Amino acid sequence: MHTPVKREVAVRGAIGIPLAPPFSVGRTLAFLRASSLRTPYRFVDPRRVRRLVRLDGRAWVVEFAFPSPGRRLRVGVVGRPGRGRPGPVPSAPALRGLAAAVWSLGDDLRRCYAVLRRDPLMAPLLRRCAGLRMIRTADLYEALLIAVIGQQVSVASAESTRRRLMAALGDRALIGGITYLGYPPPRRLLAAAPRALRSLGLSRQKARYVLEVAERAAAGALTPGAFAHLTDEEAIARLTDIPGVGRWTAEIVLMRGLGRPDIFPAGDLGLQTAVQRLLGRADRPREDELRALADQWQGWRSYGALYLWRSLGITA
Repeated sequence: MHTPVKREVAVRGAIGIPLAPPFSVGRTLAFLRASSLRTPYRFVDPRRVRRLVRLDGRAWVVEFAFPSPGRRLRVGVVGRPGRGRPGPVPSAPALRGLAAAVWSLGDDLRRCYAVLRRDPLMAPLLRRCAGLRMIRTADLYEALLIAVIGQQVSVASAESTRRRLMAALGDRALIGGITYLGYPPPRRLLAAAPRALRSLGLSRQKARYVLEVAERAAAGALTPGAFAHLTDEEAIARLTDIPGVGRWTAEIVLMRGLGRPDIFPAGDLGLQTAVQRLLGRADRPREDELRALADQWQGWRSYGALYLWRSLGITA
C-alpha cells in the first residue's frame, strides 16, 4: 500500500466523473490509508491510488485519480489484465459502476448532514469529518473476507494474513515495476486445501468460514441482486446464516460491501466508547440506548457510525 510506484505507465480507457459536494479527497484517502480496506491498494501519489480488481470477468489494475480537489474523479486501467492475454479495456459503465461503489458517489451528503446536524452530539463531528465518504469494497465477497479474517485478532495480524492469502491465491499483475495483488476469486479459494489455508495464518475455524463465504460467492448468492429487495434486517438475517458471521459482522459488511446507508452496529465497543466520551458519561451506553440515540439519524445511521469511529481515530 505504501510503496511508491516505480515507473509511470499509461492509463487507458479513462473516464471522468464529477464529484458531488461535499467530497473531501484528503480525508477520504487518509481514511483509506489507515483502514483494513487498504490491503490491495497502492498510492501512486497523494491523489492517485491503484488496485487490482475484476472487471468484465478479468483482473485489471484500476487507477483512481483526483486531479482537482473535491471536484472530479478520473478512473481507468493500467497495463494488461492479470493472468491473461491482452484484451479490450473494461467498459465505461463497468469503470463508472466500480468508482461509484468504492467511493460512495451516490450518497447525498448534503441530505445526510441536514439530518445529522439536528443532533447536537453530531454537530462537532460534521465539522471535523466534513466530506469524508464511506469507502466500500469491490463487492460483498471481499467485505466478508476482510471481516471474517479480522475477527478476534490484532489489526497487524489480520493485515498479514490478508496479504499472505492474496500472495498465495489471489490475482496478480506486474506493472511499472510493482506487483499488484487481489483477493482470490471464489472458485480458486475453494480449490485450496484447508491445510494450505491454515499455513497462511488462518485458524482451522476461520479456514472453514472463508470457504463458506467463497462457496456462497461462487454460487451467486452474494451478488447485489441477491440482496436488492431485502430490508436491512432481512439482509442481516441472510448474512448471519453464514457460519462465522454474527450480527456485528453482518452490519459492517452491509455498510462496506453494499453501501447500505442506514446501518448502525450498536453492539460495537468503539461506538459505545465514542458516545460515552462525547456525552462525558462515566459509563458506556448500553446497546439499546445507542440504538435509541441513533434513531435521530434515520436514513443515514451508517454515516453517524463512521463519524463516531473517526472521533476516536478508528478506521476499522
